[in-house]
Amino acid sequence: MRALILAASLAATLGATAPAISGEIGRVVLDPAKGQSFEIGSGKAVGYYLAKDGNCKLTLTFAPKGNTEGVKGAGTRVSFLVAPGDKGMVESPEGKSVMFFCERDAKHMSVVPFKRIAYVAPKAS
Repeated sequence: MRALILAASLAATLGATAPAISGEIGRVVLDPAKGQSFEIGSGKAVGYYLAKDGNCKLTLTFAPKGNTEGVKGAGTRVSFLVAPGDKGMVESPEGKSVMFFCERDAKHMSVVPFKRIAYVAPKAS
């Protein structure tokens, strides 16, 4: 199984609503305890969040695409807290990523899939 690279980073404070991101593919808004599936690179994920002490407790289960019946250890489950106004991010080796934004009072969580594109600074003349 090709390993997914997880980067669960609680990054800079954003506002009450998640901003648009360059390379954004489509935004999904989650309600607490409502599951959603996502494609992340060569794998798939199913996730949900719960409002816990004013934070978003995000739980994601990852697996490779295709038939994994009988494959021991084919899935991975991770959970982490995202504070209101902050984000958590999951990245794949292929550059397809998903950001999870915890909205004010953890009433909703915005999910933004996007493709990470490498930036190369122009050479100084």
